[in-house]
Amino acid sequence: MEQSKSCYLCILIPTHILPSAPATKIIQTTLNSLAEIKDLQGCDCFINCDLDTTKKEIGLQYIKNLNKLSSPFNIRVSYSENAQQRFNVLNLIYNKWCYYKYFLFIEHDWIFIELPPLNKIMEVMDKYPQINVIYFNKRPNLQIPYPAGDFILEPATEITELPLLKTSKWSNNPHIVRSAVWKKWWYSELQNAPINRANPRKQIETILHYHYIQDIQERGFAQVHAKWGMYSYGELNKNKMVEHLDGRNFRQ
Repeated sequence: MEQSKSCYLCILIPTHILPSAPATKIIQTTLNSLAEIKDLQGCDCFINCDLDTTKKEIGLQYIKNLNKLSSPFNIRVSYSENAQQRFNVLNLIYNKWCYYKYFLFIEHDWIFIELPPLNKIMEVMDKYPQINVIYFNKRPNLQIPYPAGDFILEPATEITELPLLKTSKWSNNPHIVRSAVWKKWWYSELQNAPINRANPRKQIETILHYHYIQDIQERGFAQVHAKWGMYSYGELNKNKMVEHLDGRNFRQ
């Protein structure tokens, strides 16, 4: 795989056949939002589509249209047949840790309403290897029970270069993540976890979030957070940085 900008960061966008397919207006809106982040200009952007073979004709047209998307990124489109959420994401991530130090993960129907300083964030992650993930919050940074907020949010006072909060959340919400944590841990855990056939579209957060919470309950937040390295950007009570458009609400 040839590098187009640096070995540091690529964008990962999982998608599937939305009610608005084969139109690409939802994911184009996400790309337009990312294009406002100057630190991303020229980055490689990988899009993987979960192709439901019961909707193959419209799905293939959607994939064809994905290849026509407009952005300042180097877009590479692929697809996985009947992968559902988990394996669509795993196929998107697989082996890219060999080429990129960080992933910016964002699903196909999210936008930024406040732009993050990505270069500064990567500088801080380079300096502090205990940081595995930095989330961009879709709700105000409030320490109230999930899902209205985060069950635990603690200021990361040892990190002075950025406002960061230690969090008990594991989520698919937009974030920047160290690729090594996928290579060394999360990929194999998800690959080997049993599938809940009753809810096939929710197969990532239900594994890793509850594993994280169980660890916290058994061993305490301080010890477990030191292993998991989960952070949210901003200070306590900071307003949301991202918004979920929810592609299920859009039609052709």
